[in-house]
Amino acid sequence: MIVTIAPGSRDVPQSLEIPATPNYTGGEGNTFFTADRRFAVKLYHTNVPEKPALLQAIIDLGRDLGEDERFLAWPLGVVILKDGRAAIGVVTRAAPAAFGSLSKLIYNSQWAAAQFIAGRSWLDYLKIARATAAAVRVVHGKGMAHGDLHPRNVLADPVAGQAVLIDLDGLIVKGFLPPQVKGLAGVMAPEVVMGTQPNEISDRHALAVLLLWTLLLRNVMMTQTCLDEDPMVDDYLGYGAKACFSEHPTDKCNWIGSIGTPLFRHGVLSYKMLTPKLQNLAERALIIGLHNPTKRPQVMEWERALAESYDALMSCSVCRQSFFYPYWIETREQRQCPFCGTRCRPPYPAVLELQEERAKGAFVAVRRVVLYDGLPLFSDAAQPGSLPPLTRRGSPIAARTSWDGSQSVYILSNASGHPWRLLSDTYAEVPTGASVSLRRGVVFTLGDGKRLVRVVE
Repeated sequence: MIVTIAPGSRDVPQSLEIPATPNYTGGEGNTFFTADRRFAVKLYHTNVPEKPALLQAIIDLGRDLGEDERFLAWPLGVVILKDGRAAIGVVTRAAPAAFGSLSKLIYNSQWAAAQFIAGRSWLDYLKIARATAAAVRVVHGKGMAHGDLHPRNVLADPVAGQAVLIDLDGLIVKGFLPPQVKGLAGVMAPEVVMGTQPNEISDRHALAVLLLWTLLLRNVMMTQTCLDEDPMVDDYLGYGAKACFSEHPTDKCNWIGSIGTPLFRHGVLSYKMLTPKLQNLAERALIIGLHNPTKRPQVMEWERALAESYDALMSCSVCRQSFFYPYWIETREQRQCPFCGTRCRPPYPAVLELQEERAKGAFVAVRRVVLYDGLPLFSDAAQPGSLPPLTRRGSPIAARTSWDGSQSVYILSNASGHPWRLLSDTYAEVPTGASVSLRRGVVFTLGDGKRLVRVVE
């Protein structure tokens, strides 16, 4: 079949050849890939006259996305003919063949556990979550809402830890681009279930559910209590007026008994395995803001917290899985791998607090860094305002960590190319090649105009 593209497209040929059989069939239309797999073409089941104008408006809003376009399958052209006959459709770039539906990666926790045991890393899921948050941040930054965030609308490459948000042909702009779908039950916001139109604030709820689903491998809003014998009424109540976070501190209606027990022992991951900032965002989104939408955190807060969390990762000595070292648990002997349950053993990692100067001589804490033997401190940790990149492959190194068994202390060696300065005792300079003993209470700068470090433990 040949489809013809309307003028005003973004780098799309005037005509495209697609197969006779769709690659995917959905509620709105059929999706086809071009033979070279450069483009995906969605042909709608119903030809709505105003649809082409709405699509063209979305195309025009995506002309200056820059590098952020890698997170989005943004509409590029409008289909007006199929084999010479009137048709309405949309053209987007096609994600590489390695990408598949996120729903297949997080379908259930036991399926994911089998994948992890076979060698897949939870770090890749963390990267997918961060890329998903970045995609929604771009949409919201354009003054738009997605309105239909759920796992099937995210394509992910688990090997590379990359994600692309799709189904952007129904983007919402209040008073201009109206909502065309409501979302997926179990992910959409309670107020949308009860009849409110999707918007940027309801996206915040859906994104929180989607991110936690990606990280915890379960829908944290899944109902566990029957509220009505009629399934439709039960869903309306369970995901609407009576919606409740599965780990609500007092309301246990959706509690699962195995929450917080090791995943590889048929347990269920808890949001308490996440860093304190991510825990706080989960509580603000799904406890405080669940039925009070204006209290929900903005997407940028999620993206930042996910990026900062890279510095809290460590590897389990038994199952080799990546997880956040739970420095927020006061008793170190109680810290454990959430996947296999192995207790963290001495020598425990060093925990550093990065601080930035906000006013002359006034420093505020910005994030924590976990270090252990052989782990480098990357240069982005030193630069004020910076976050870890999506991948640190090839990133410059500011310091190297080693364990000094004779002194029972971690040593951080300066590899930055400029001197540090100790502030806690001697105010001594630490030139390149020299080192600092990471004892509790030690404070030092990572260079002039750089961040300050305080050793927490």
